[in-house]
Amino acid sequence: MADLPSDAQLAANAVEVRLNQLINLILETAVDVLGFDAATVTAREPGGHIATIGATDQRVIPIDDAQYETGSGPCLTVLDPHAPIYVDEASEERDRWEAFALTALHLGIHSTLSVHVPTDTADVAASLNLYARQRLDQPDEQIRNAEGFAAQLAAAIESADALKATARLARDMADAMRSRATIEQAKGILMSQHRITADEAFQRLVALSQASNQKLRVIAEQLVAEHDPGSAPTSETADRRPA
Repeated sequence: MADLPSDAQLAANAVEVRLNQLINLILETAVDVLGFDAATVTAREPGGHIATIGATDQRVIPIDDAQYETGSGPCLTVLDPHAPIYVDEASEERDRWEAFALTALHLGIHSTLSVHVPTDTADVAASLNLYARQRLDQPDEQIRNAEGFAAQLAAAIESADALKATARLARDMADAMRSRATIEQAKGILMSQHRITADEAFQRLVALSQASNQKLRVIAEQLVAEHDPGSAPTSETADRRPA
């Protein structure tokens, strides 16, 4: 039987689903309000991996992919703080990014707008990319309004990052409480076996930890498992025993 996901994993999955739903809602609204035909979000993770994490129309994703494959294009340029980049058939920028321009033209996209998403988190950089099948009559107005949607995306990403951090904190606190309970149980075993005080029992655990070069929690888990064979040690301690 496969292992059930942990509470932390379930929480992380819920955050991921919520973020995806919110991103899609923002993108769909931006397309309707700004007069574009499609929108995507490009994200760069700390390791440098770049991907499209949201799209209103899967057919325009090859435009993003063309930029990822060549390492250049407006959606990549604005991942870092940069003025919005609007490109249409009259723009000189089309010659700078040939793969991007040819892919857009092949897909019938004649105007694009990429806007930096101003997140405060160091975990991800993002850009909002908008695609239209016609030239825009008032691109300056669309650009100003698009920056508002980019700010909404930033807030969504930061909220998800904060929720993930909270989930990590809760998991770490739970682990710490379990470790403390195990150490207290190990102290009780030593006190009962050797008729010693709580402080003396703790010092014995510390001495075992130092002698074996293992964490105090690991020593406590081993001692509890040896005292109660029905209490299996964790995977980290399964093949170790205190000296």
